[in-house]
Amino acid sequence: MPQGEERRFEITGRTLAGRSWGTPTGEPFFCLHGWLDNAASFNVLAPKLPELNLLALDFAGHGYSDHHPPGYHYFPLGYMQDLLAAAEVLGWHTFGLIGHSMGAAIASELAGLFPERITQVVLIDGMVHHQGGPAESNDRNREAIEQMLQAHEKQPPVYPDVASMAQRVTTATDQSFQAASELVARGHKEVAGGVTWRSDPRIRFATPLRVSSRQIDALMAATTAPSLLLTASRGDRWYRDGVQRRTLHHPNLEIIELDGPHHLHLEVDHADAVALEIRRFLGLDAKATAGTTGTIALPTVSEG
Repeated sequence: MPQGEERRFEITGRTLAGRSWGTPTGEPFFCLHGWLDNAASFNVLAPKLPELNLLALDFAGHGYSDHHPPGYHYFPLGYMQDLLAAAEVLGWHTFGLIGHSMGAAIASELAGLFPERITQVVLIDGMVHHQGGPAESNDRNREAIEQMLQAHEKQPPVYPDVASMAQRVTTATDQSFQAASELVARGHKEVAGGVTWRSDPRIRFATPLRVSSRQIDALMAATTAPSLLLTASRGDRWYRDGVQRRTLHHPNLEIIELDGPHHLHLEVDHADAVALEIRRFLGLDAKATAGTTGTIALPTVSEG
């Protein structure tokens, strides 16, 4: 298999794009990127797992995948449906998941929704989470509708060149210029006056129809796939308060904290450590030992 080969899949009248690494006879895994990222998120990590059959998808509205039609929202259930449609095209009845950030949230939700399809799960600094109670959810649904009705007013910024785009990413996030450049290389397009983001501006809108905390409990309890959560010591915190509750319901969840920023799997200084833990968890190295960092201390937090 050519490494980093471009892939295209026709699903429900749209095209999903992605990149593949590894060996066709290896265990199949989807690699799921984070919000506003693309399949290039796995450019550094994927080559370190050559025994697997890896496919990093561009979620709809990201990278080279088609955007949704006008008026159609972006939310996790749609991403999961696209992923399963791609699996049908590939002939993958069962498969594993490696997800980062938003991709990790989607992976942990899908593993509970379709447990018979998912073999193993690796979550990189992210997990399914619940944002607020019923009133907050209703407010978010209202905001999502209002934003979609005004979508024609949303235009992405234009930069003089891709280096300027990458520098903007490093300013707005904790990514190094090198890591940001990987994502920008796949995430830009040329326009009059320079370059801009290829992604759909509507993916920045409020996400409607999020699952409730009790639904998450049920998804965790239904999960049968062994799961590994790799948290980043200097990573995101949006999902952290809910992890304690997830452990109460998830039957097989291991948690390891690694030193590094949110995109530690894309940073050359940290990707080896991520790969080592994944290889140990998946049993790819007979002599690999457990990570020295151990499980992380979790706050005791209850959700309504």
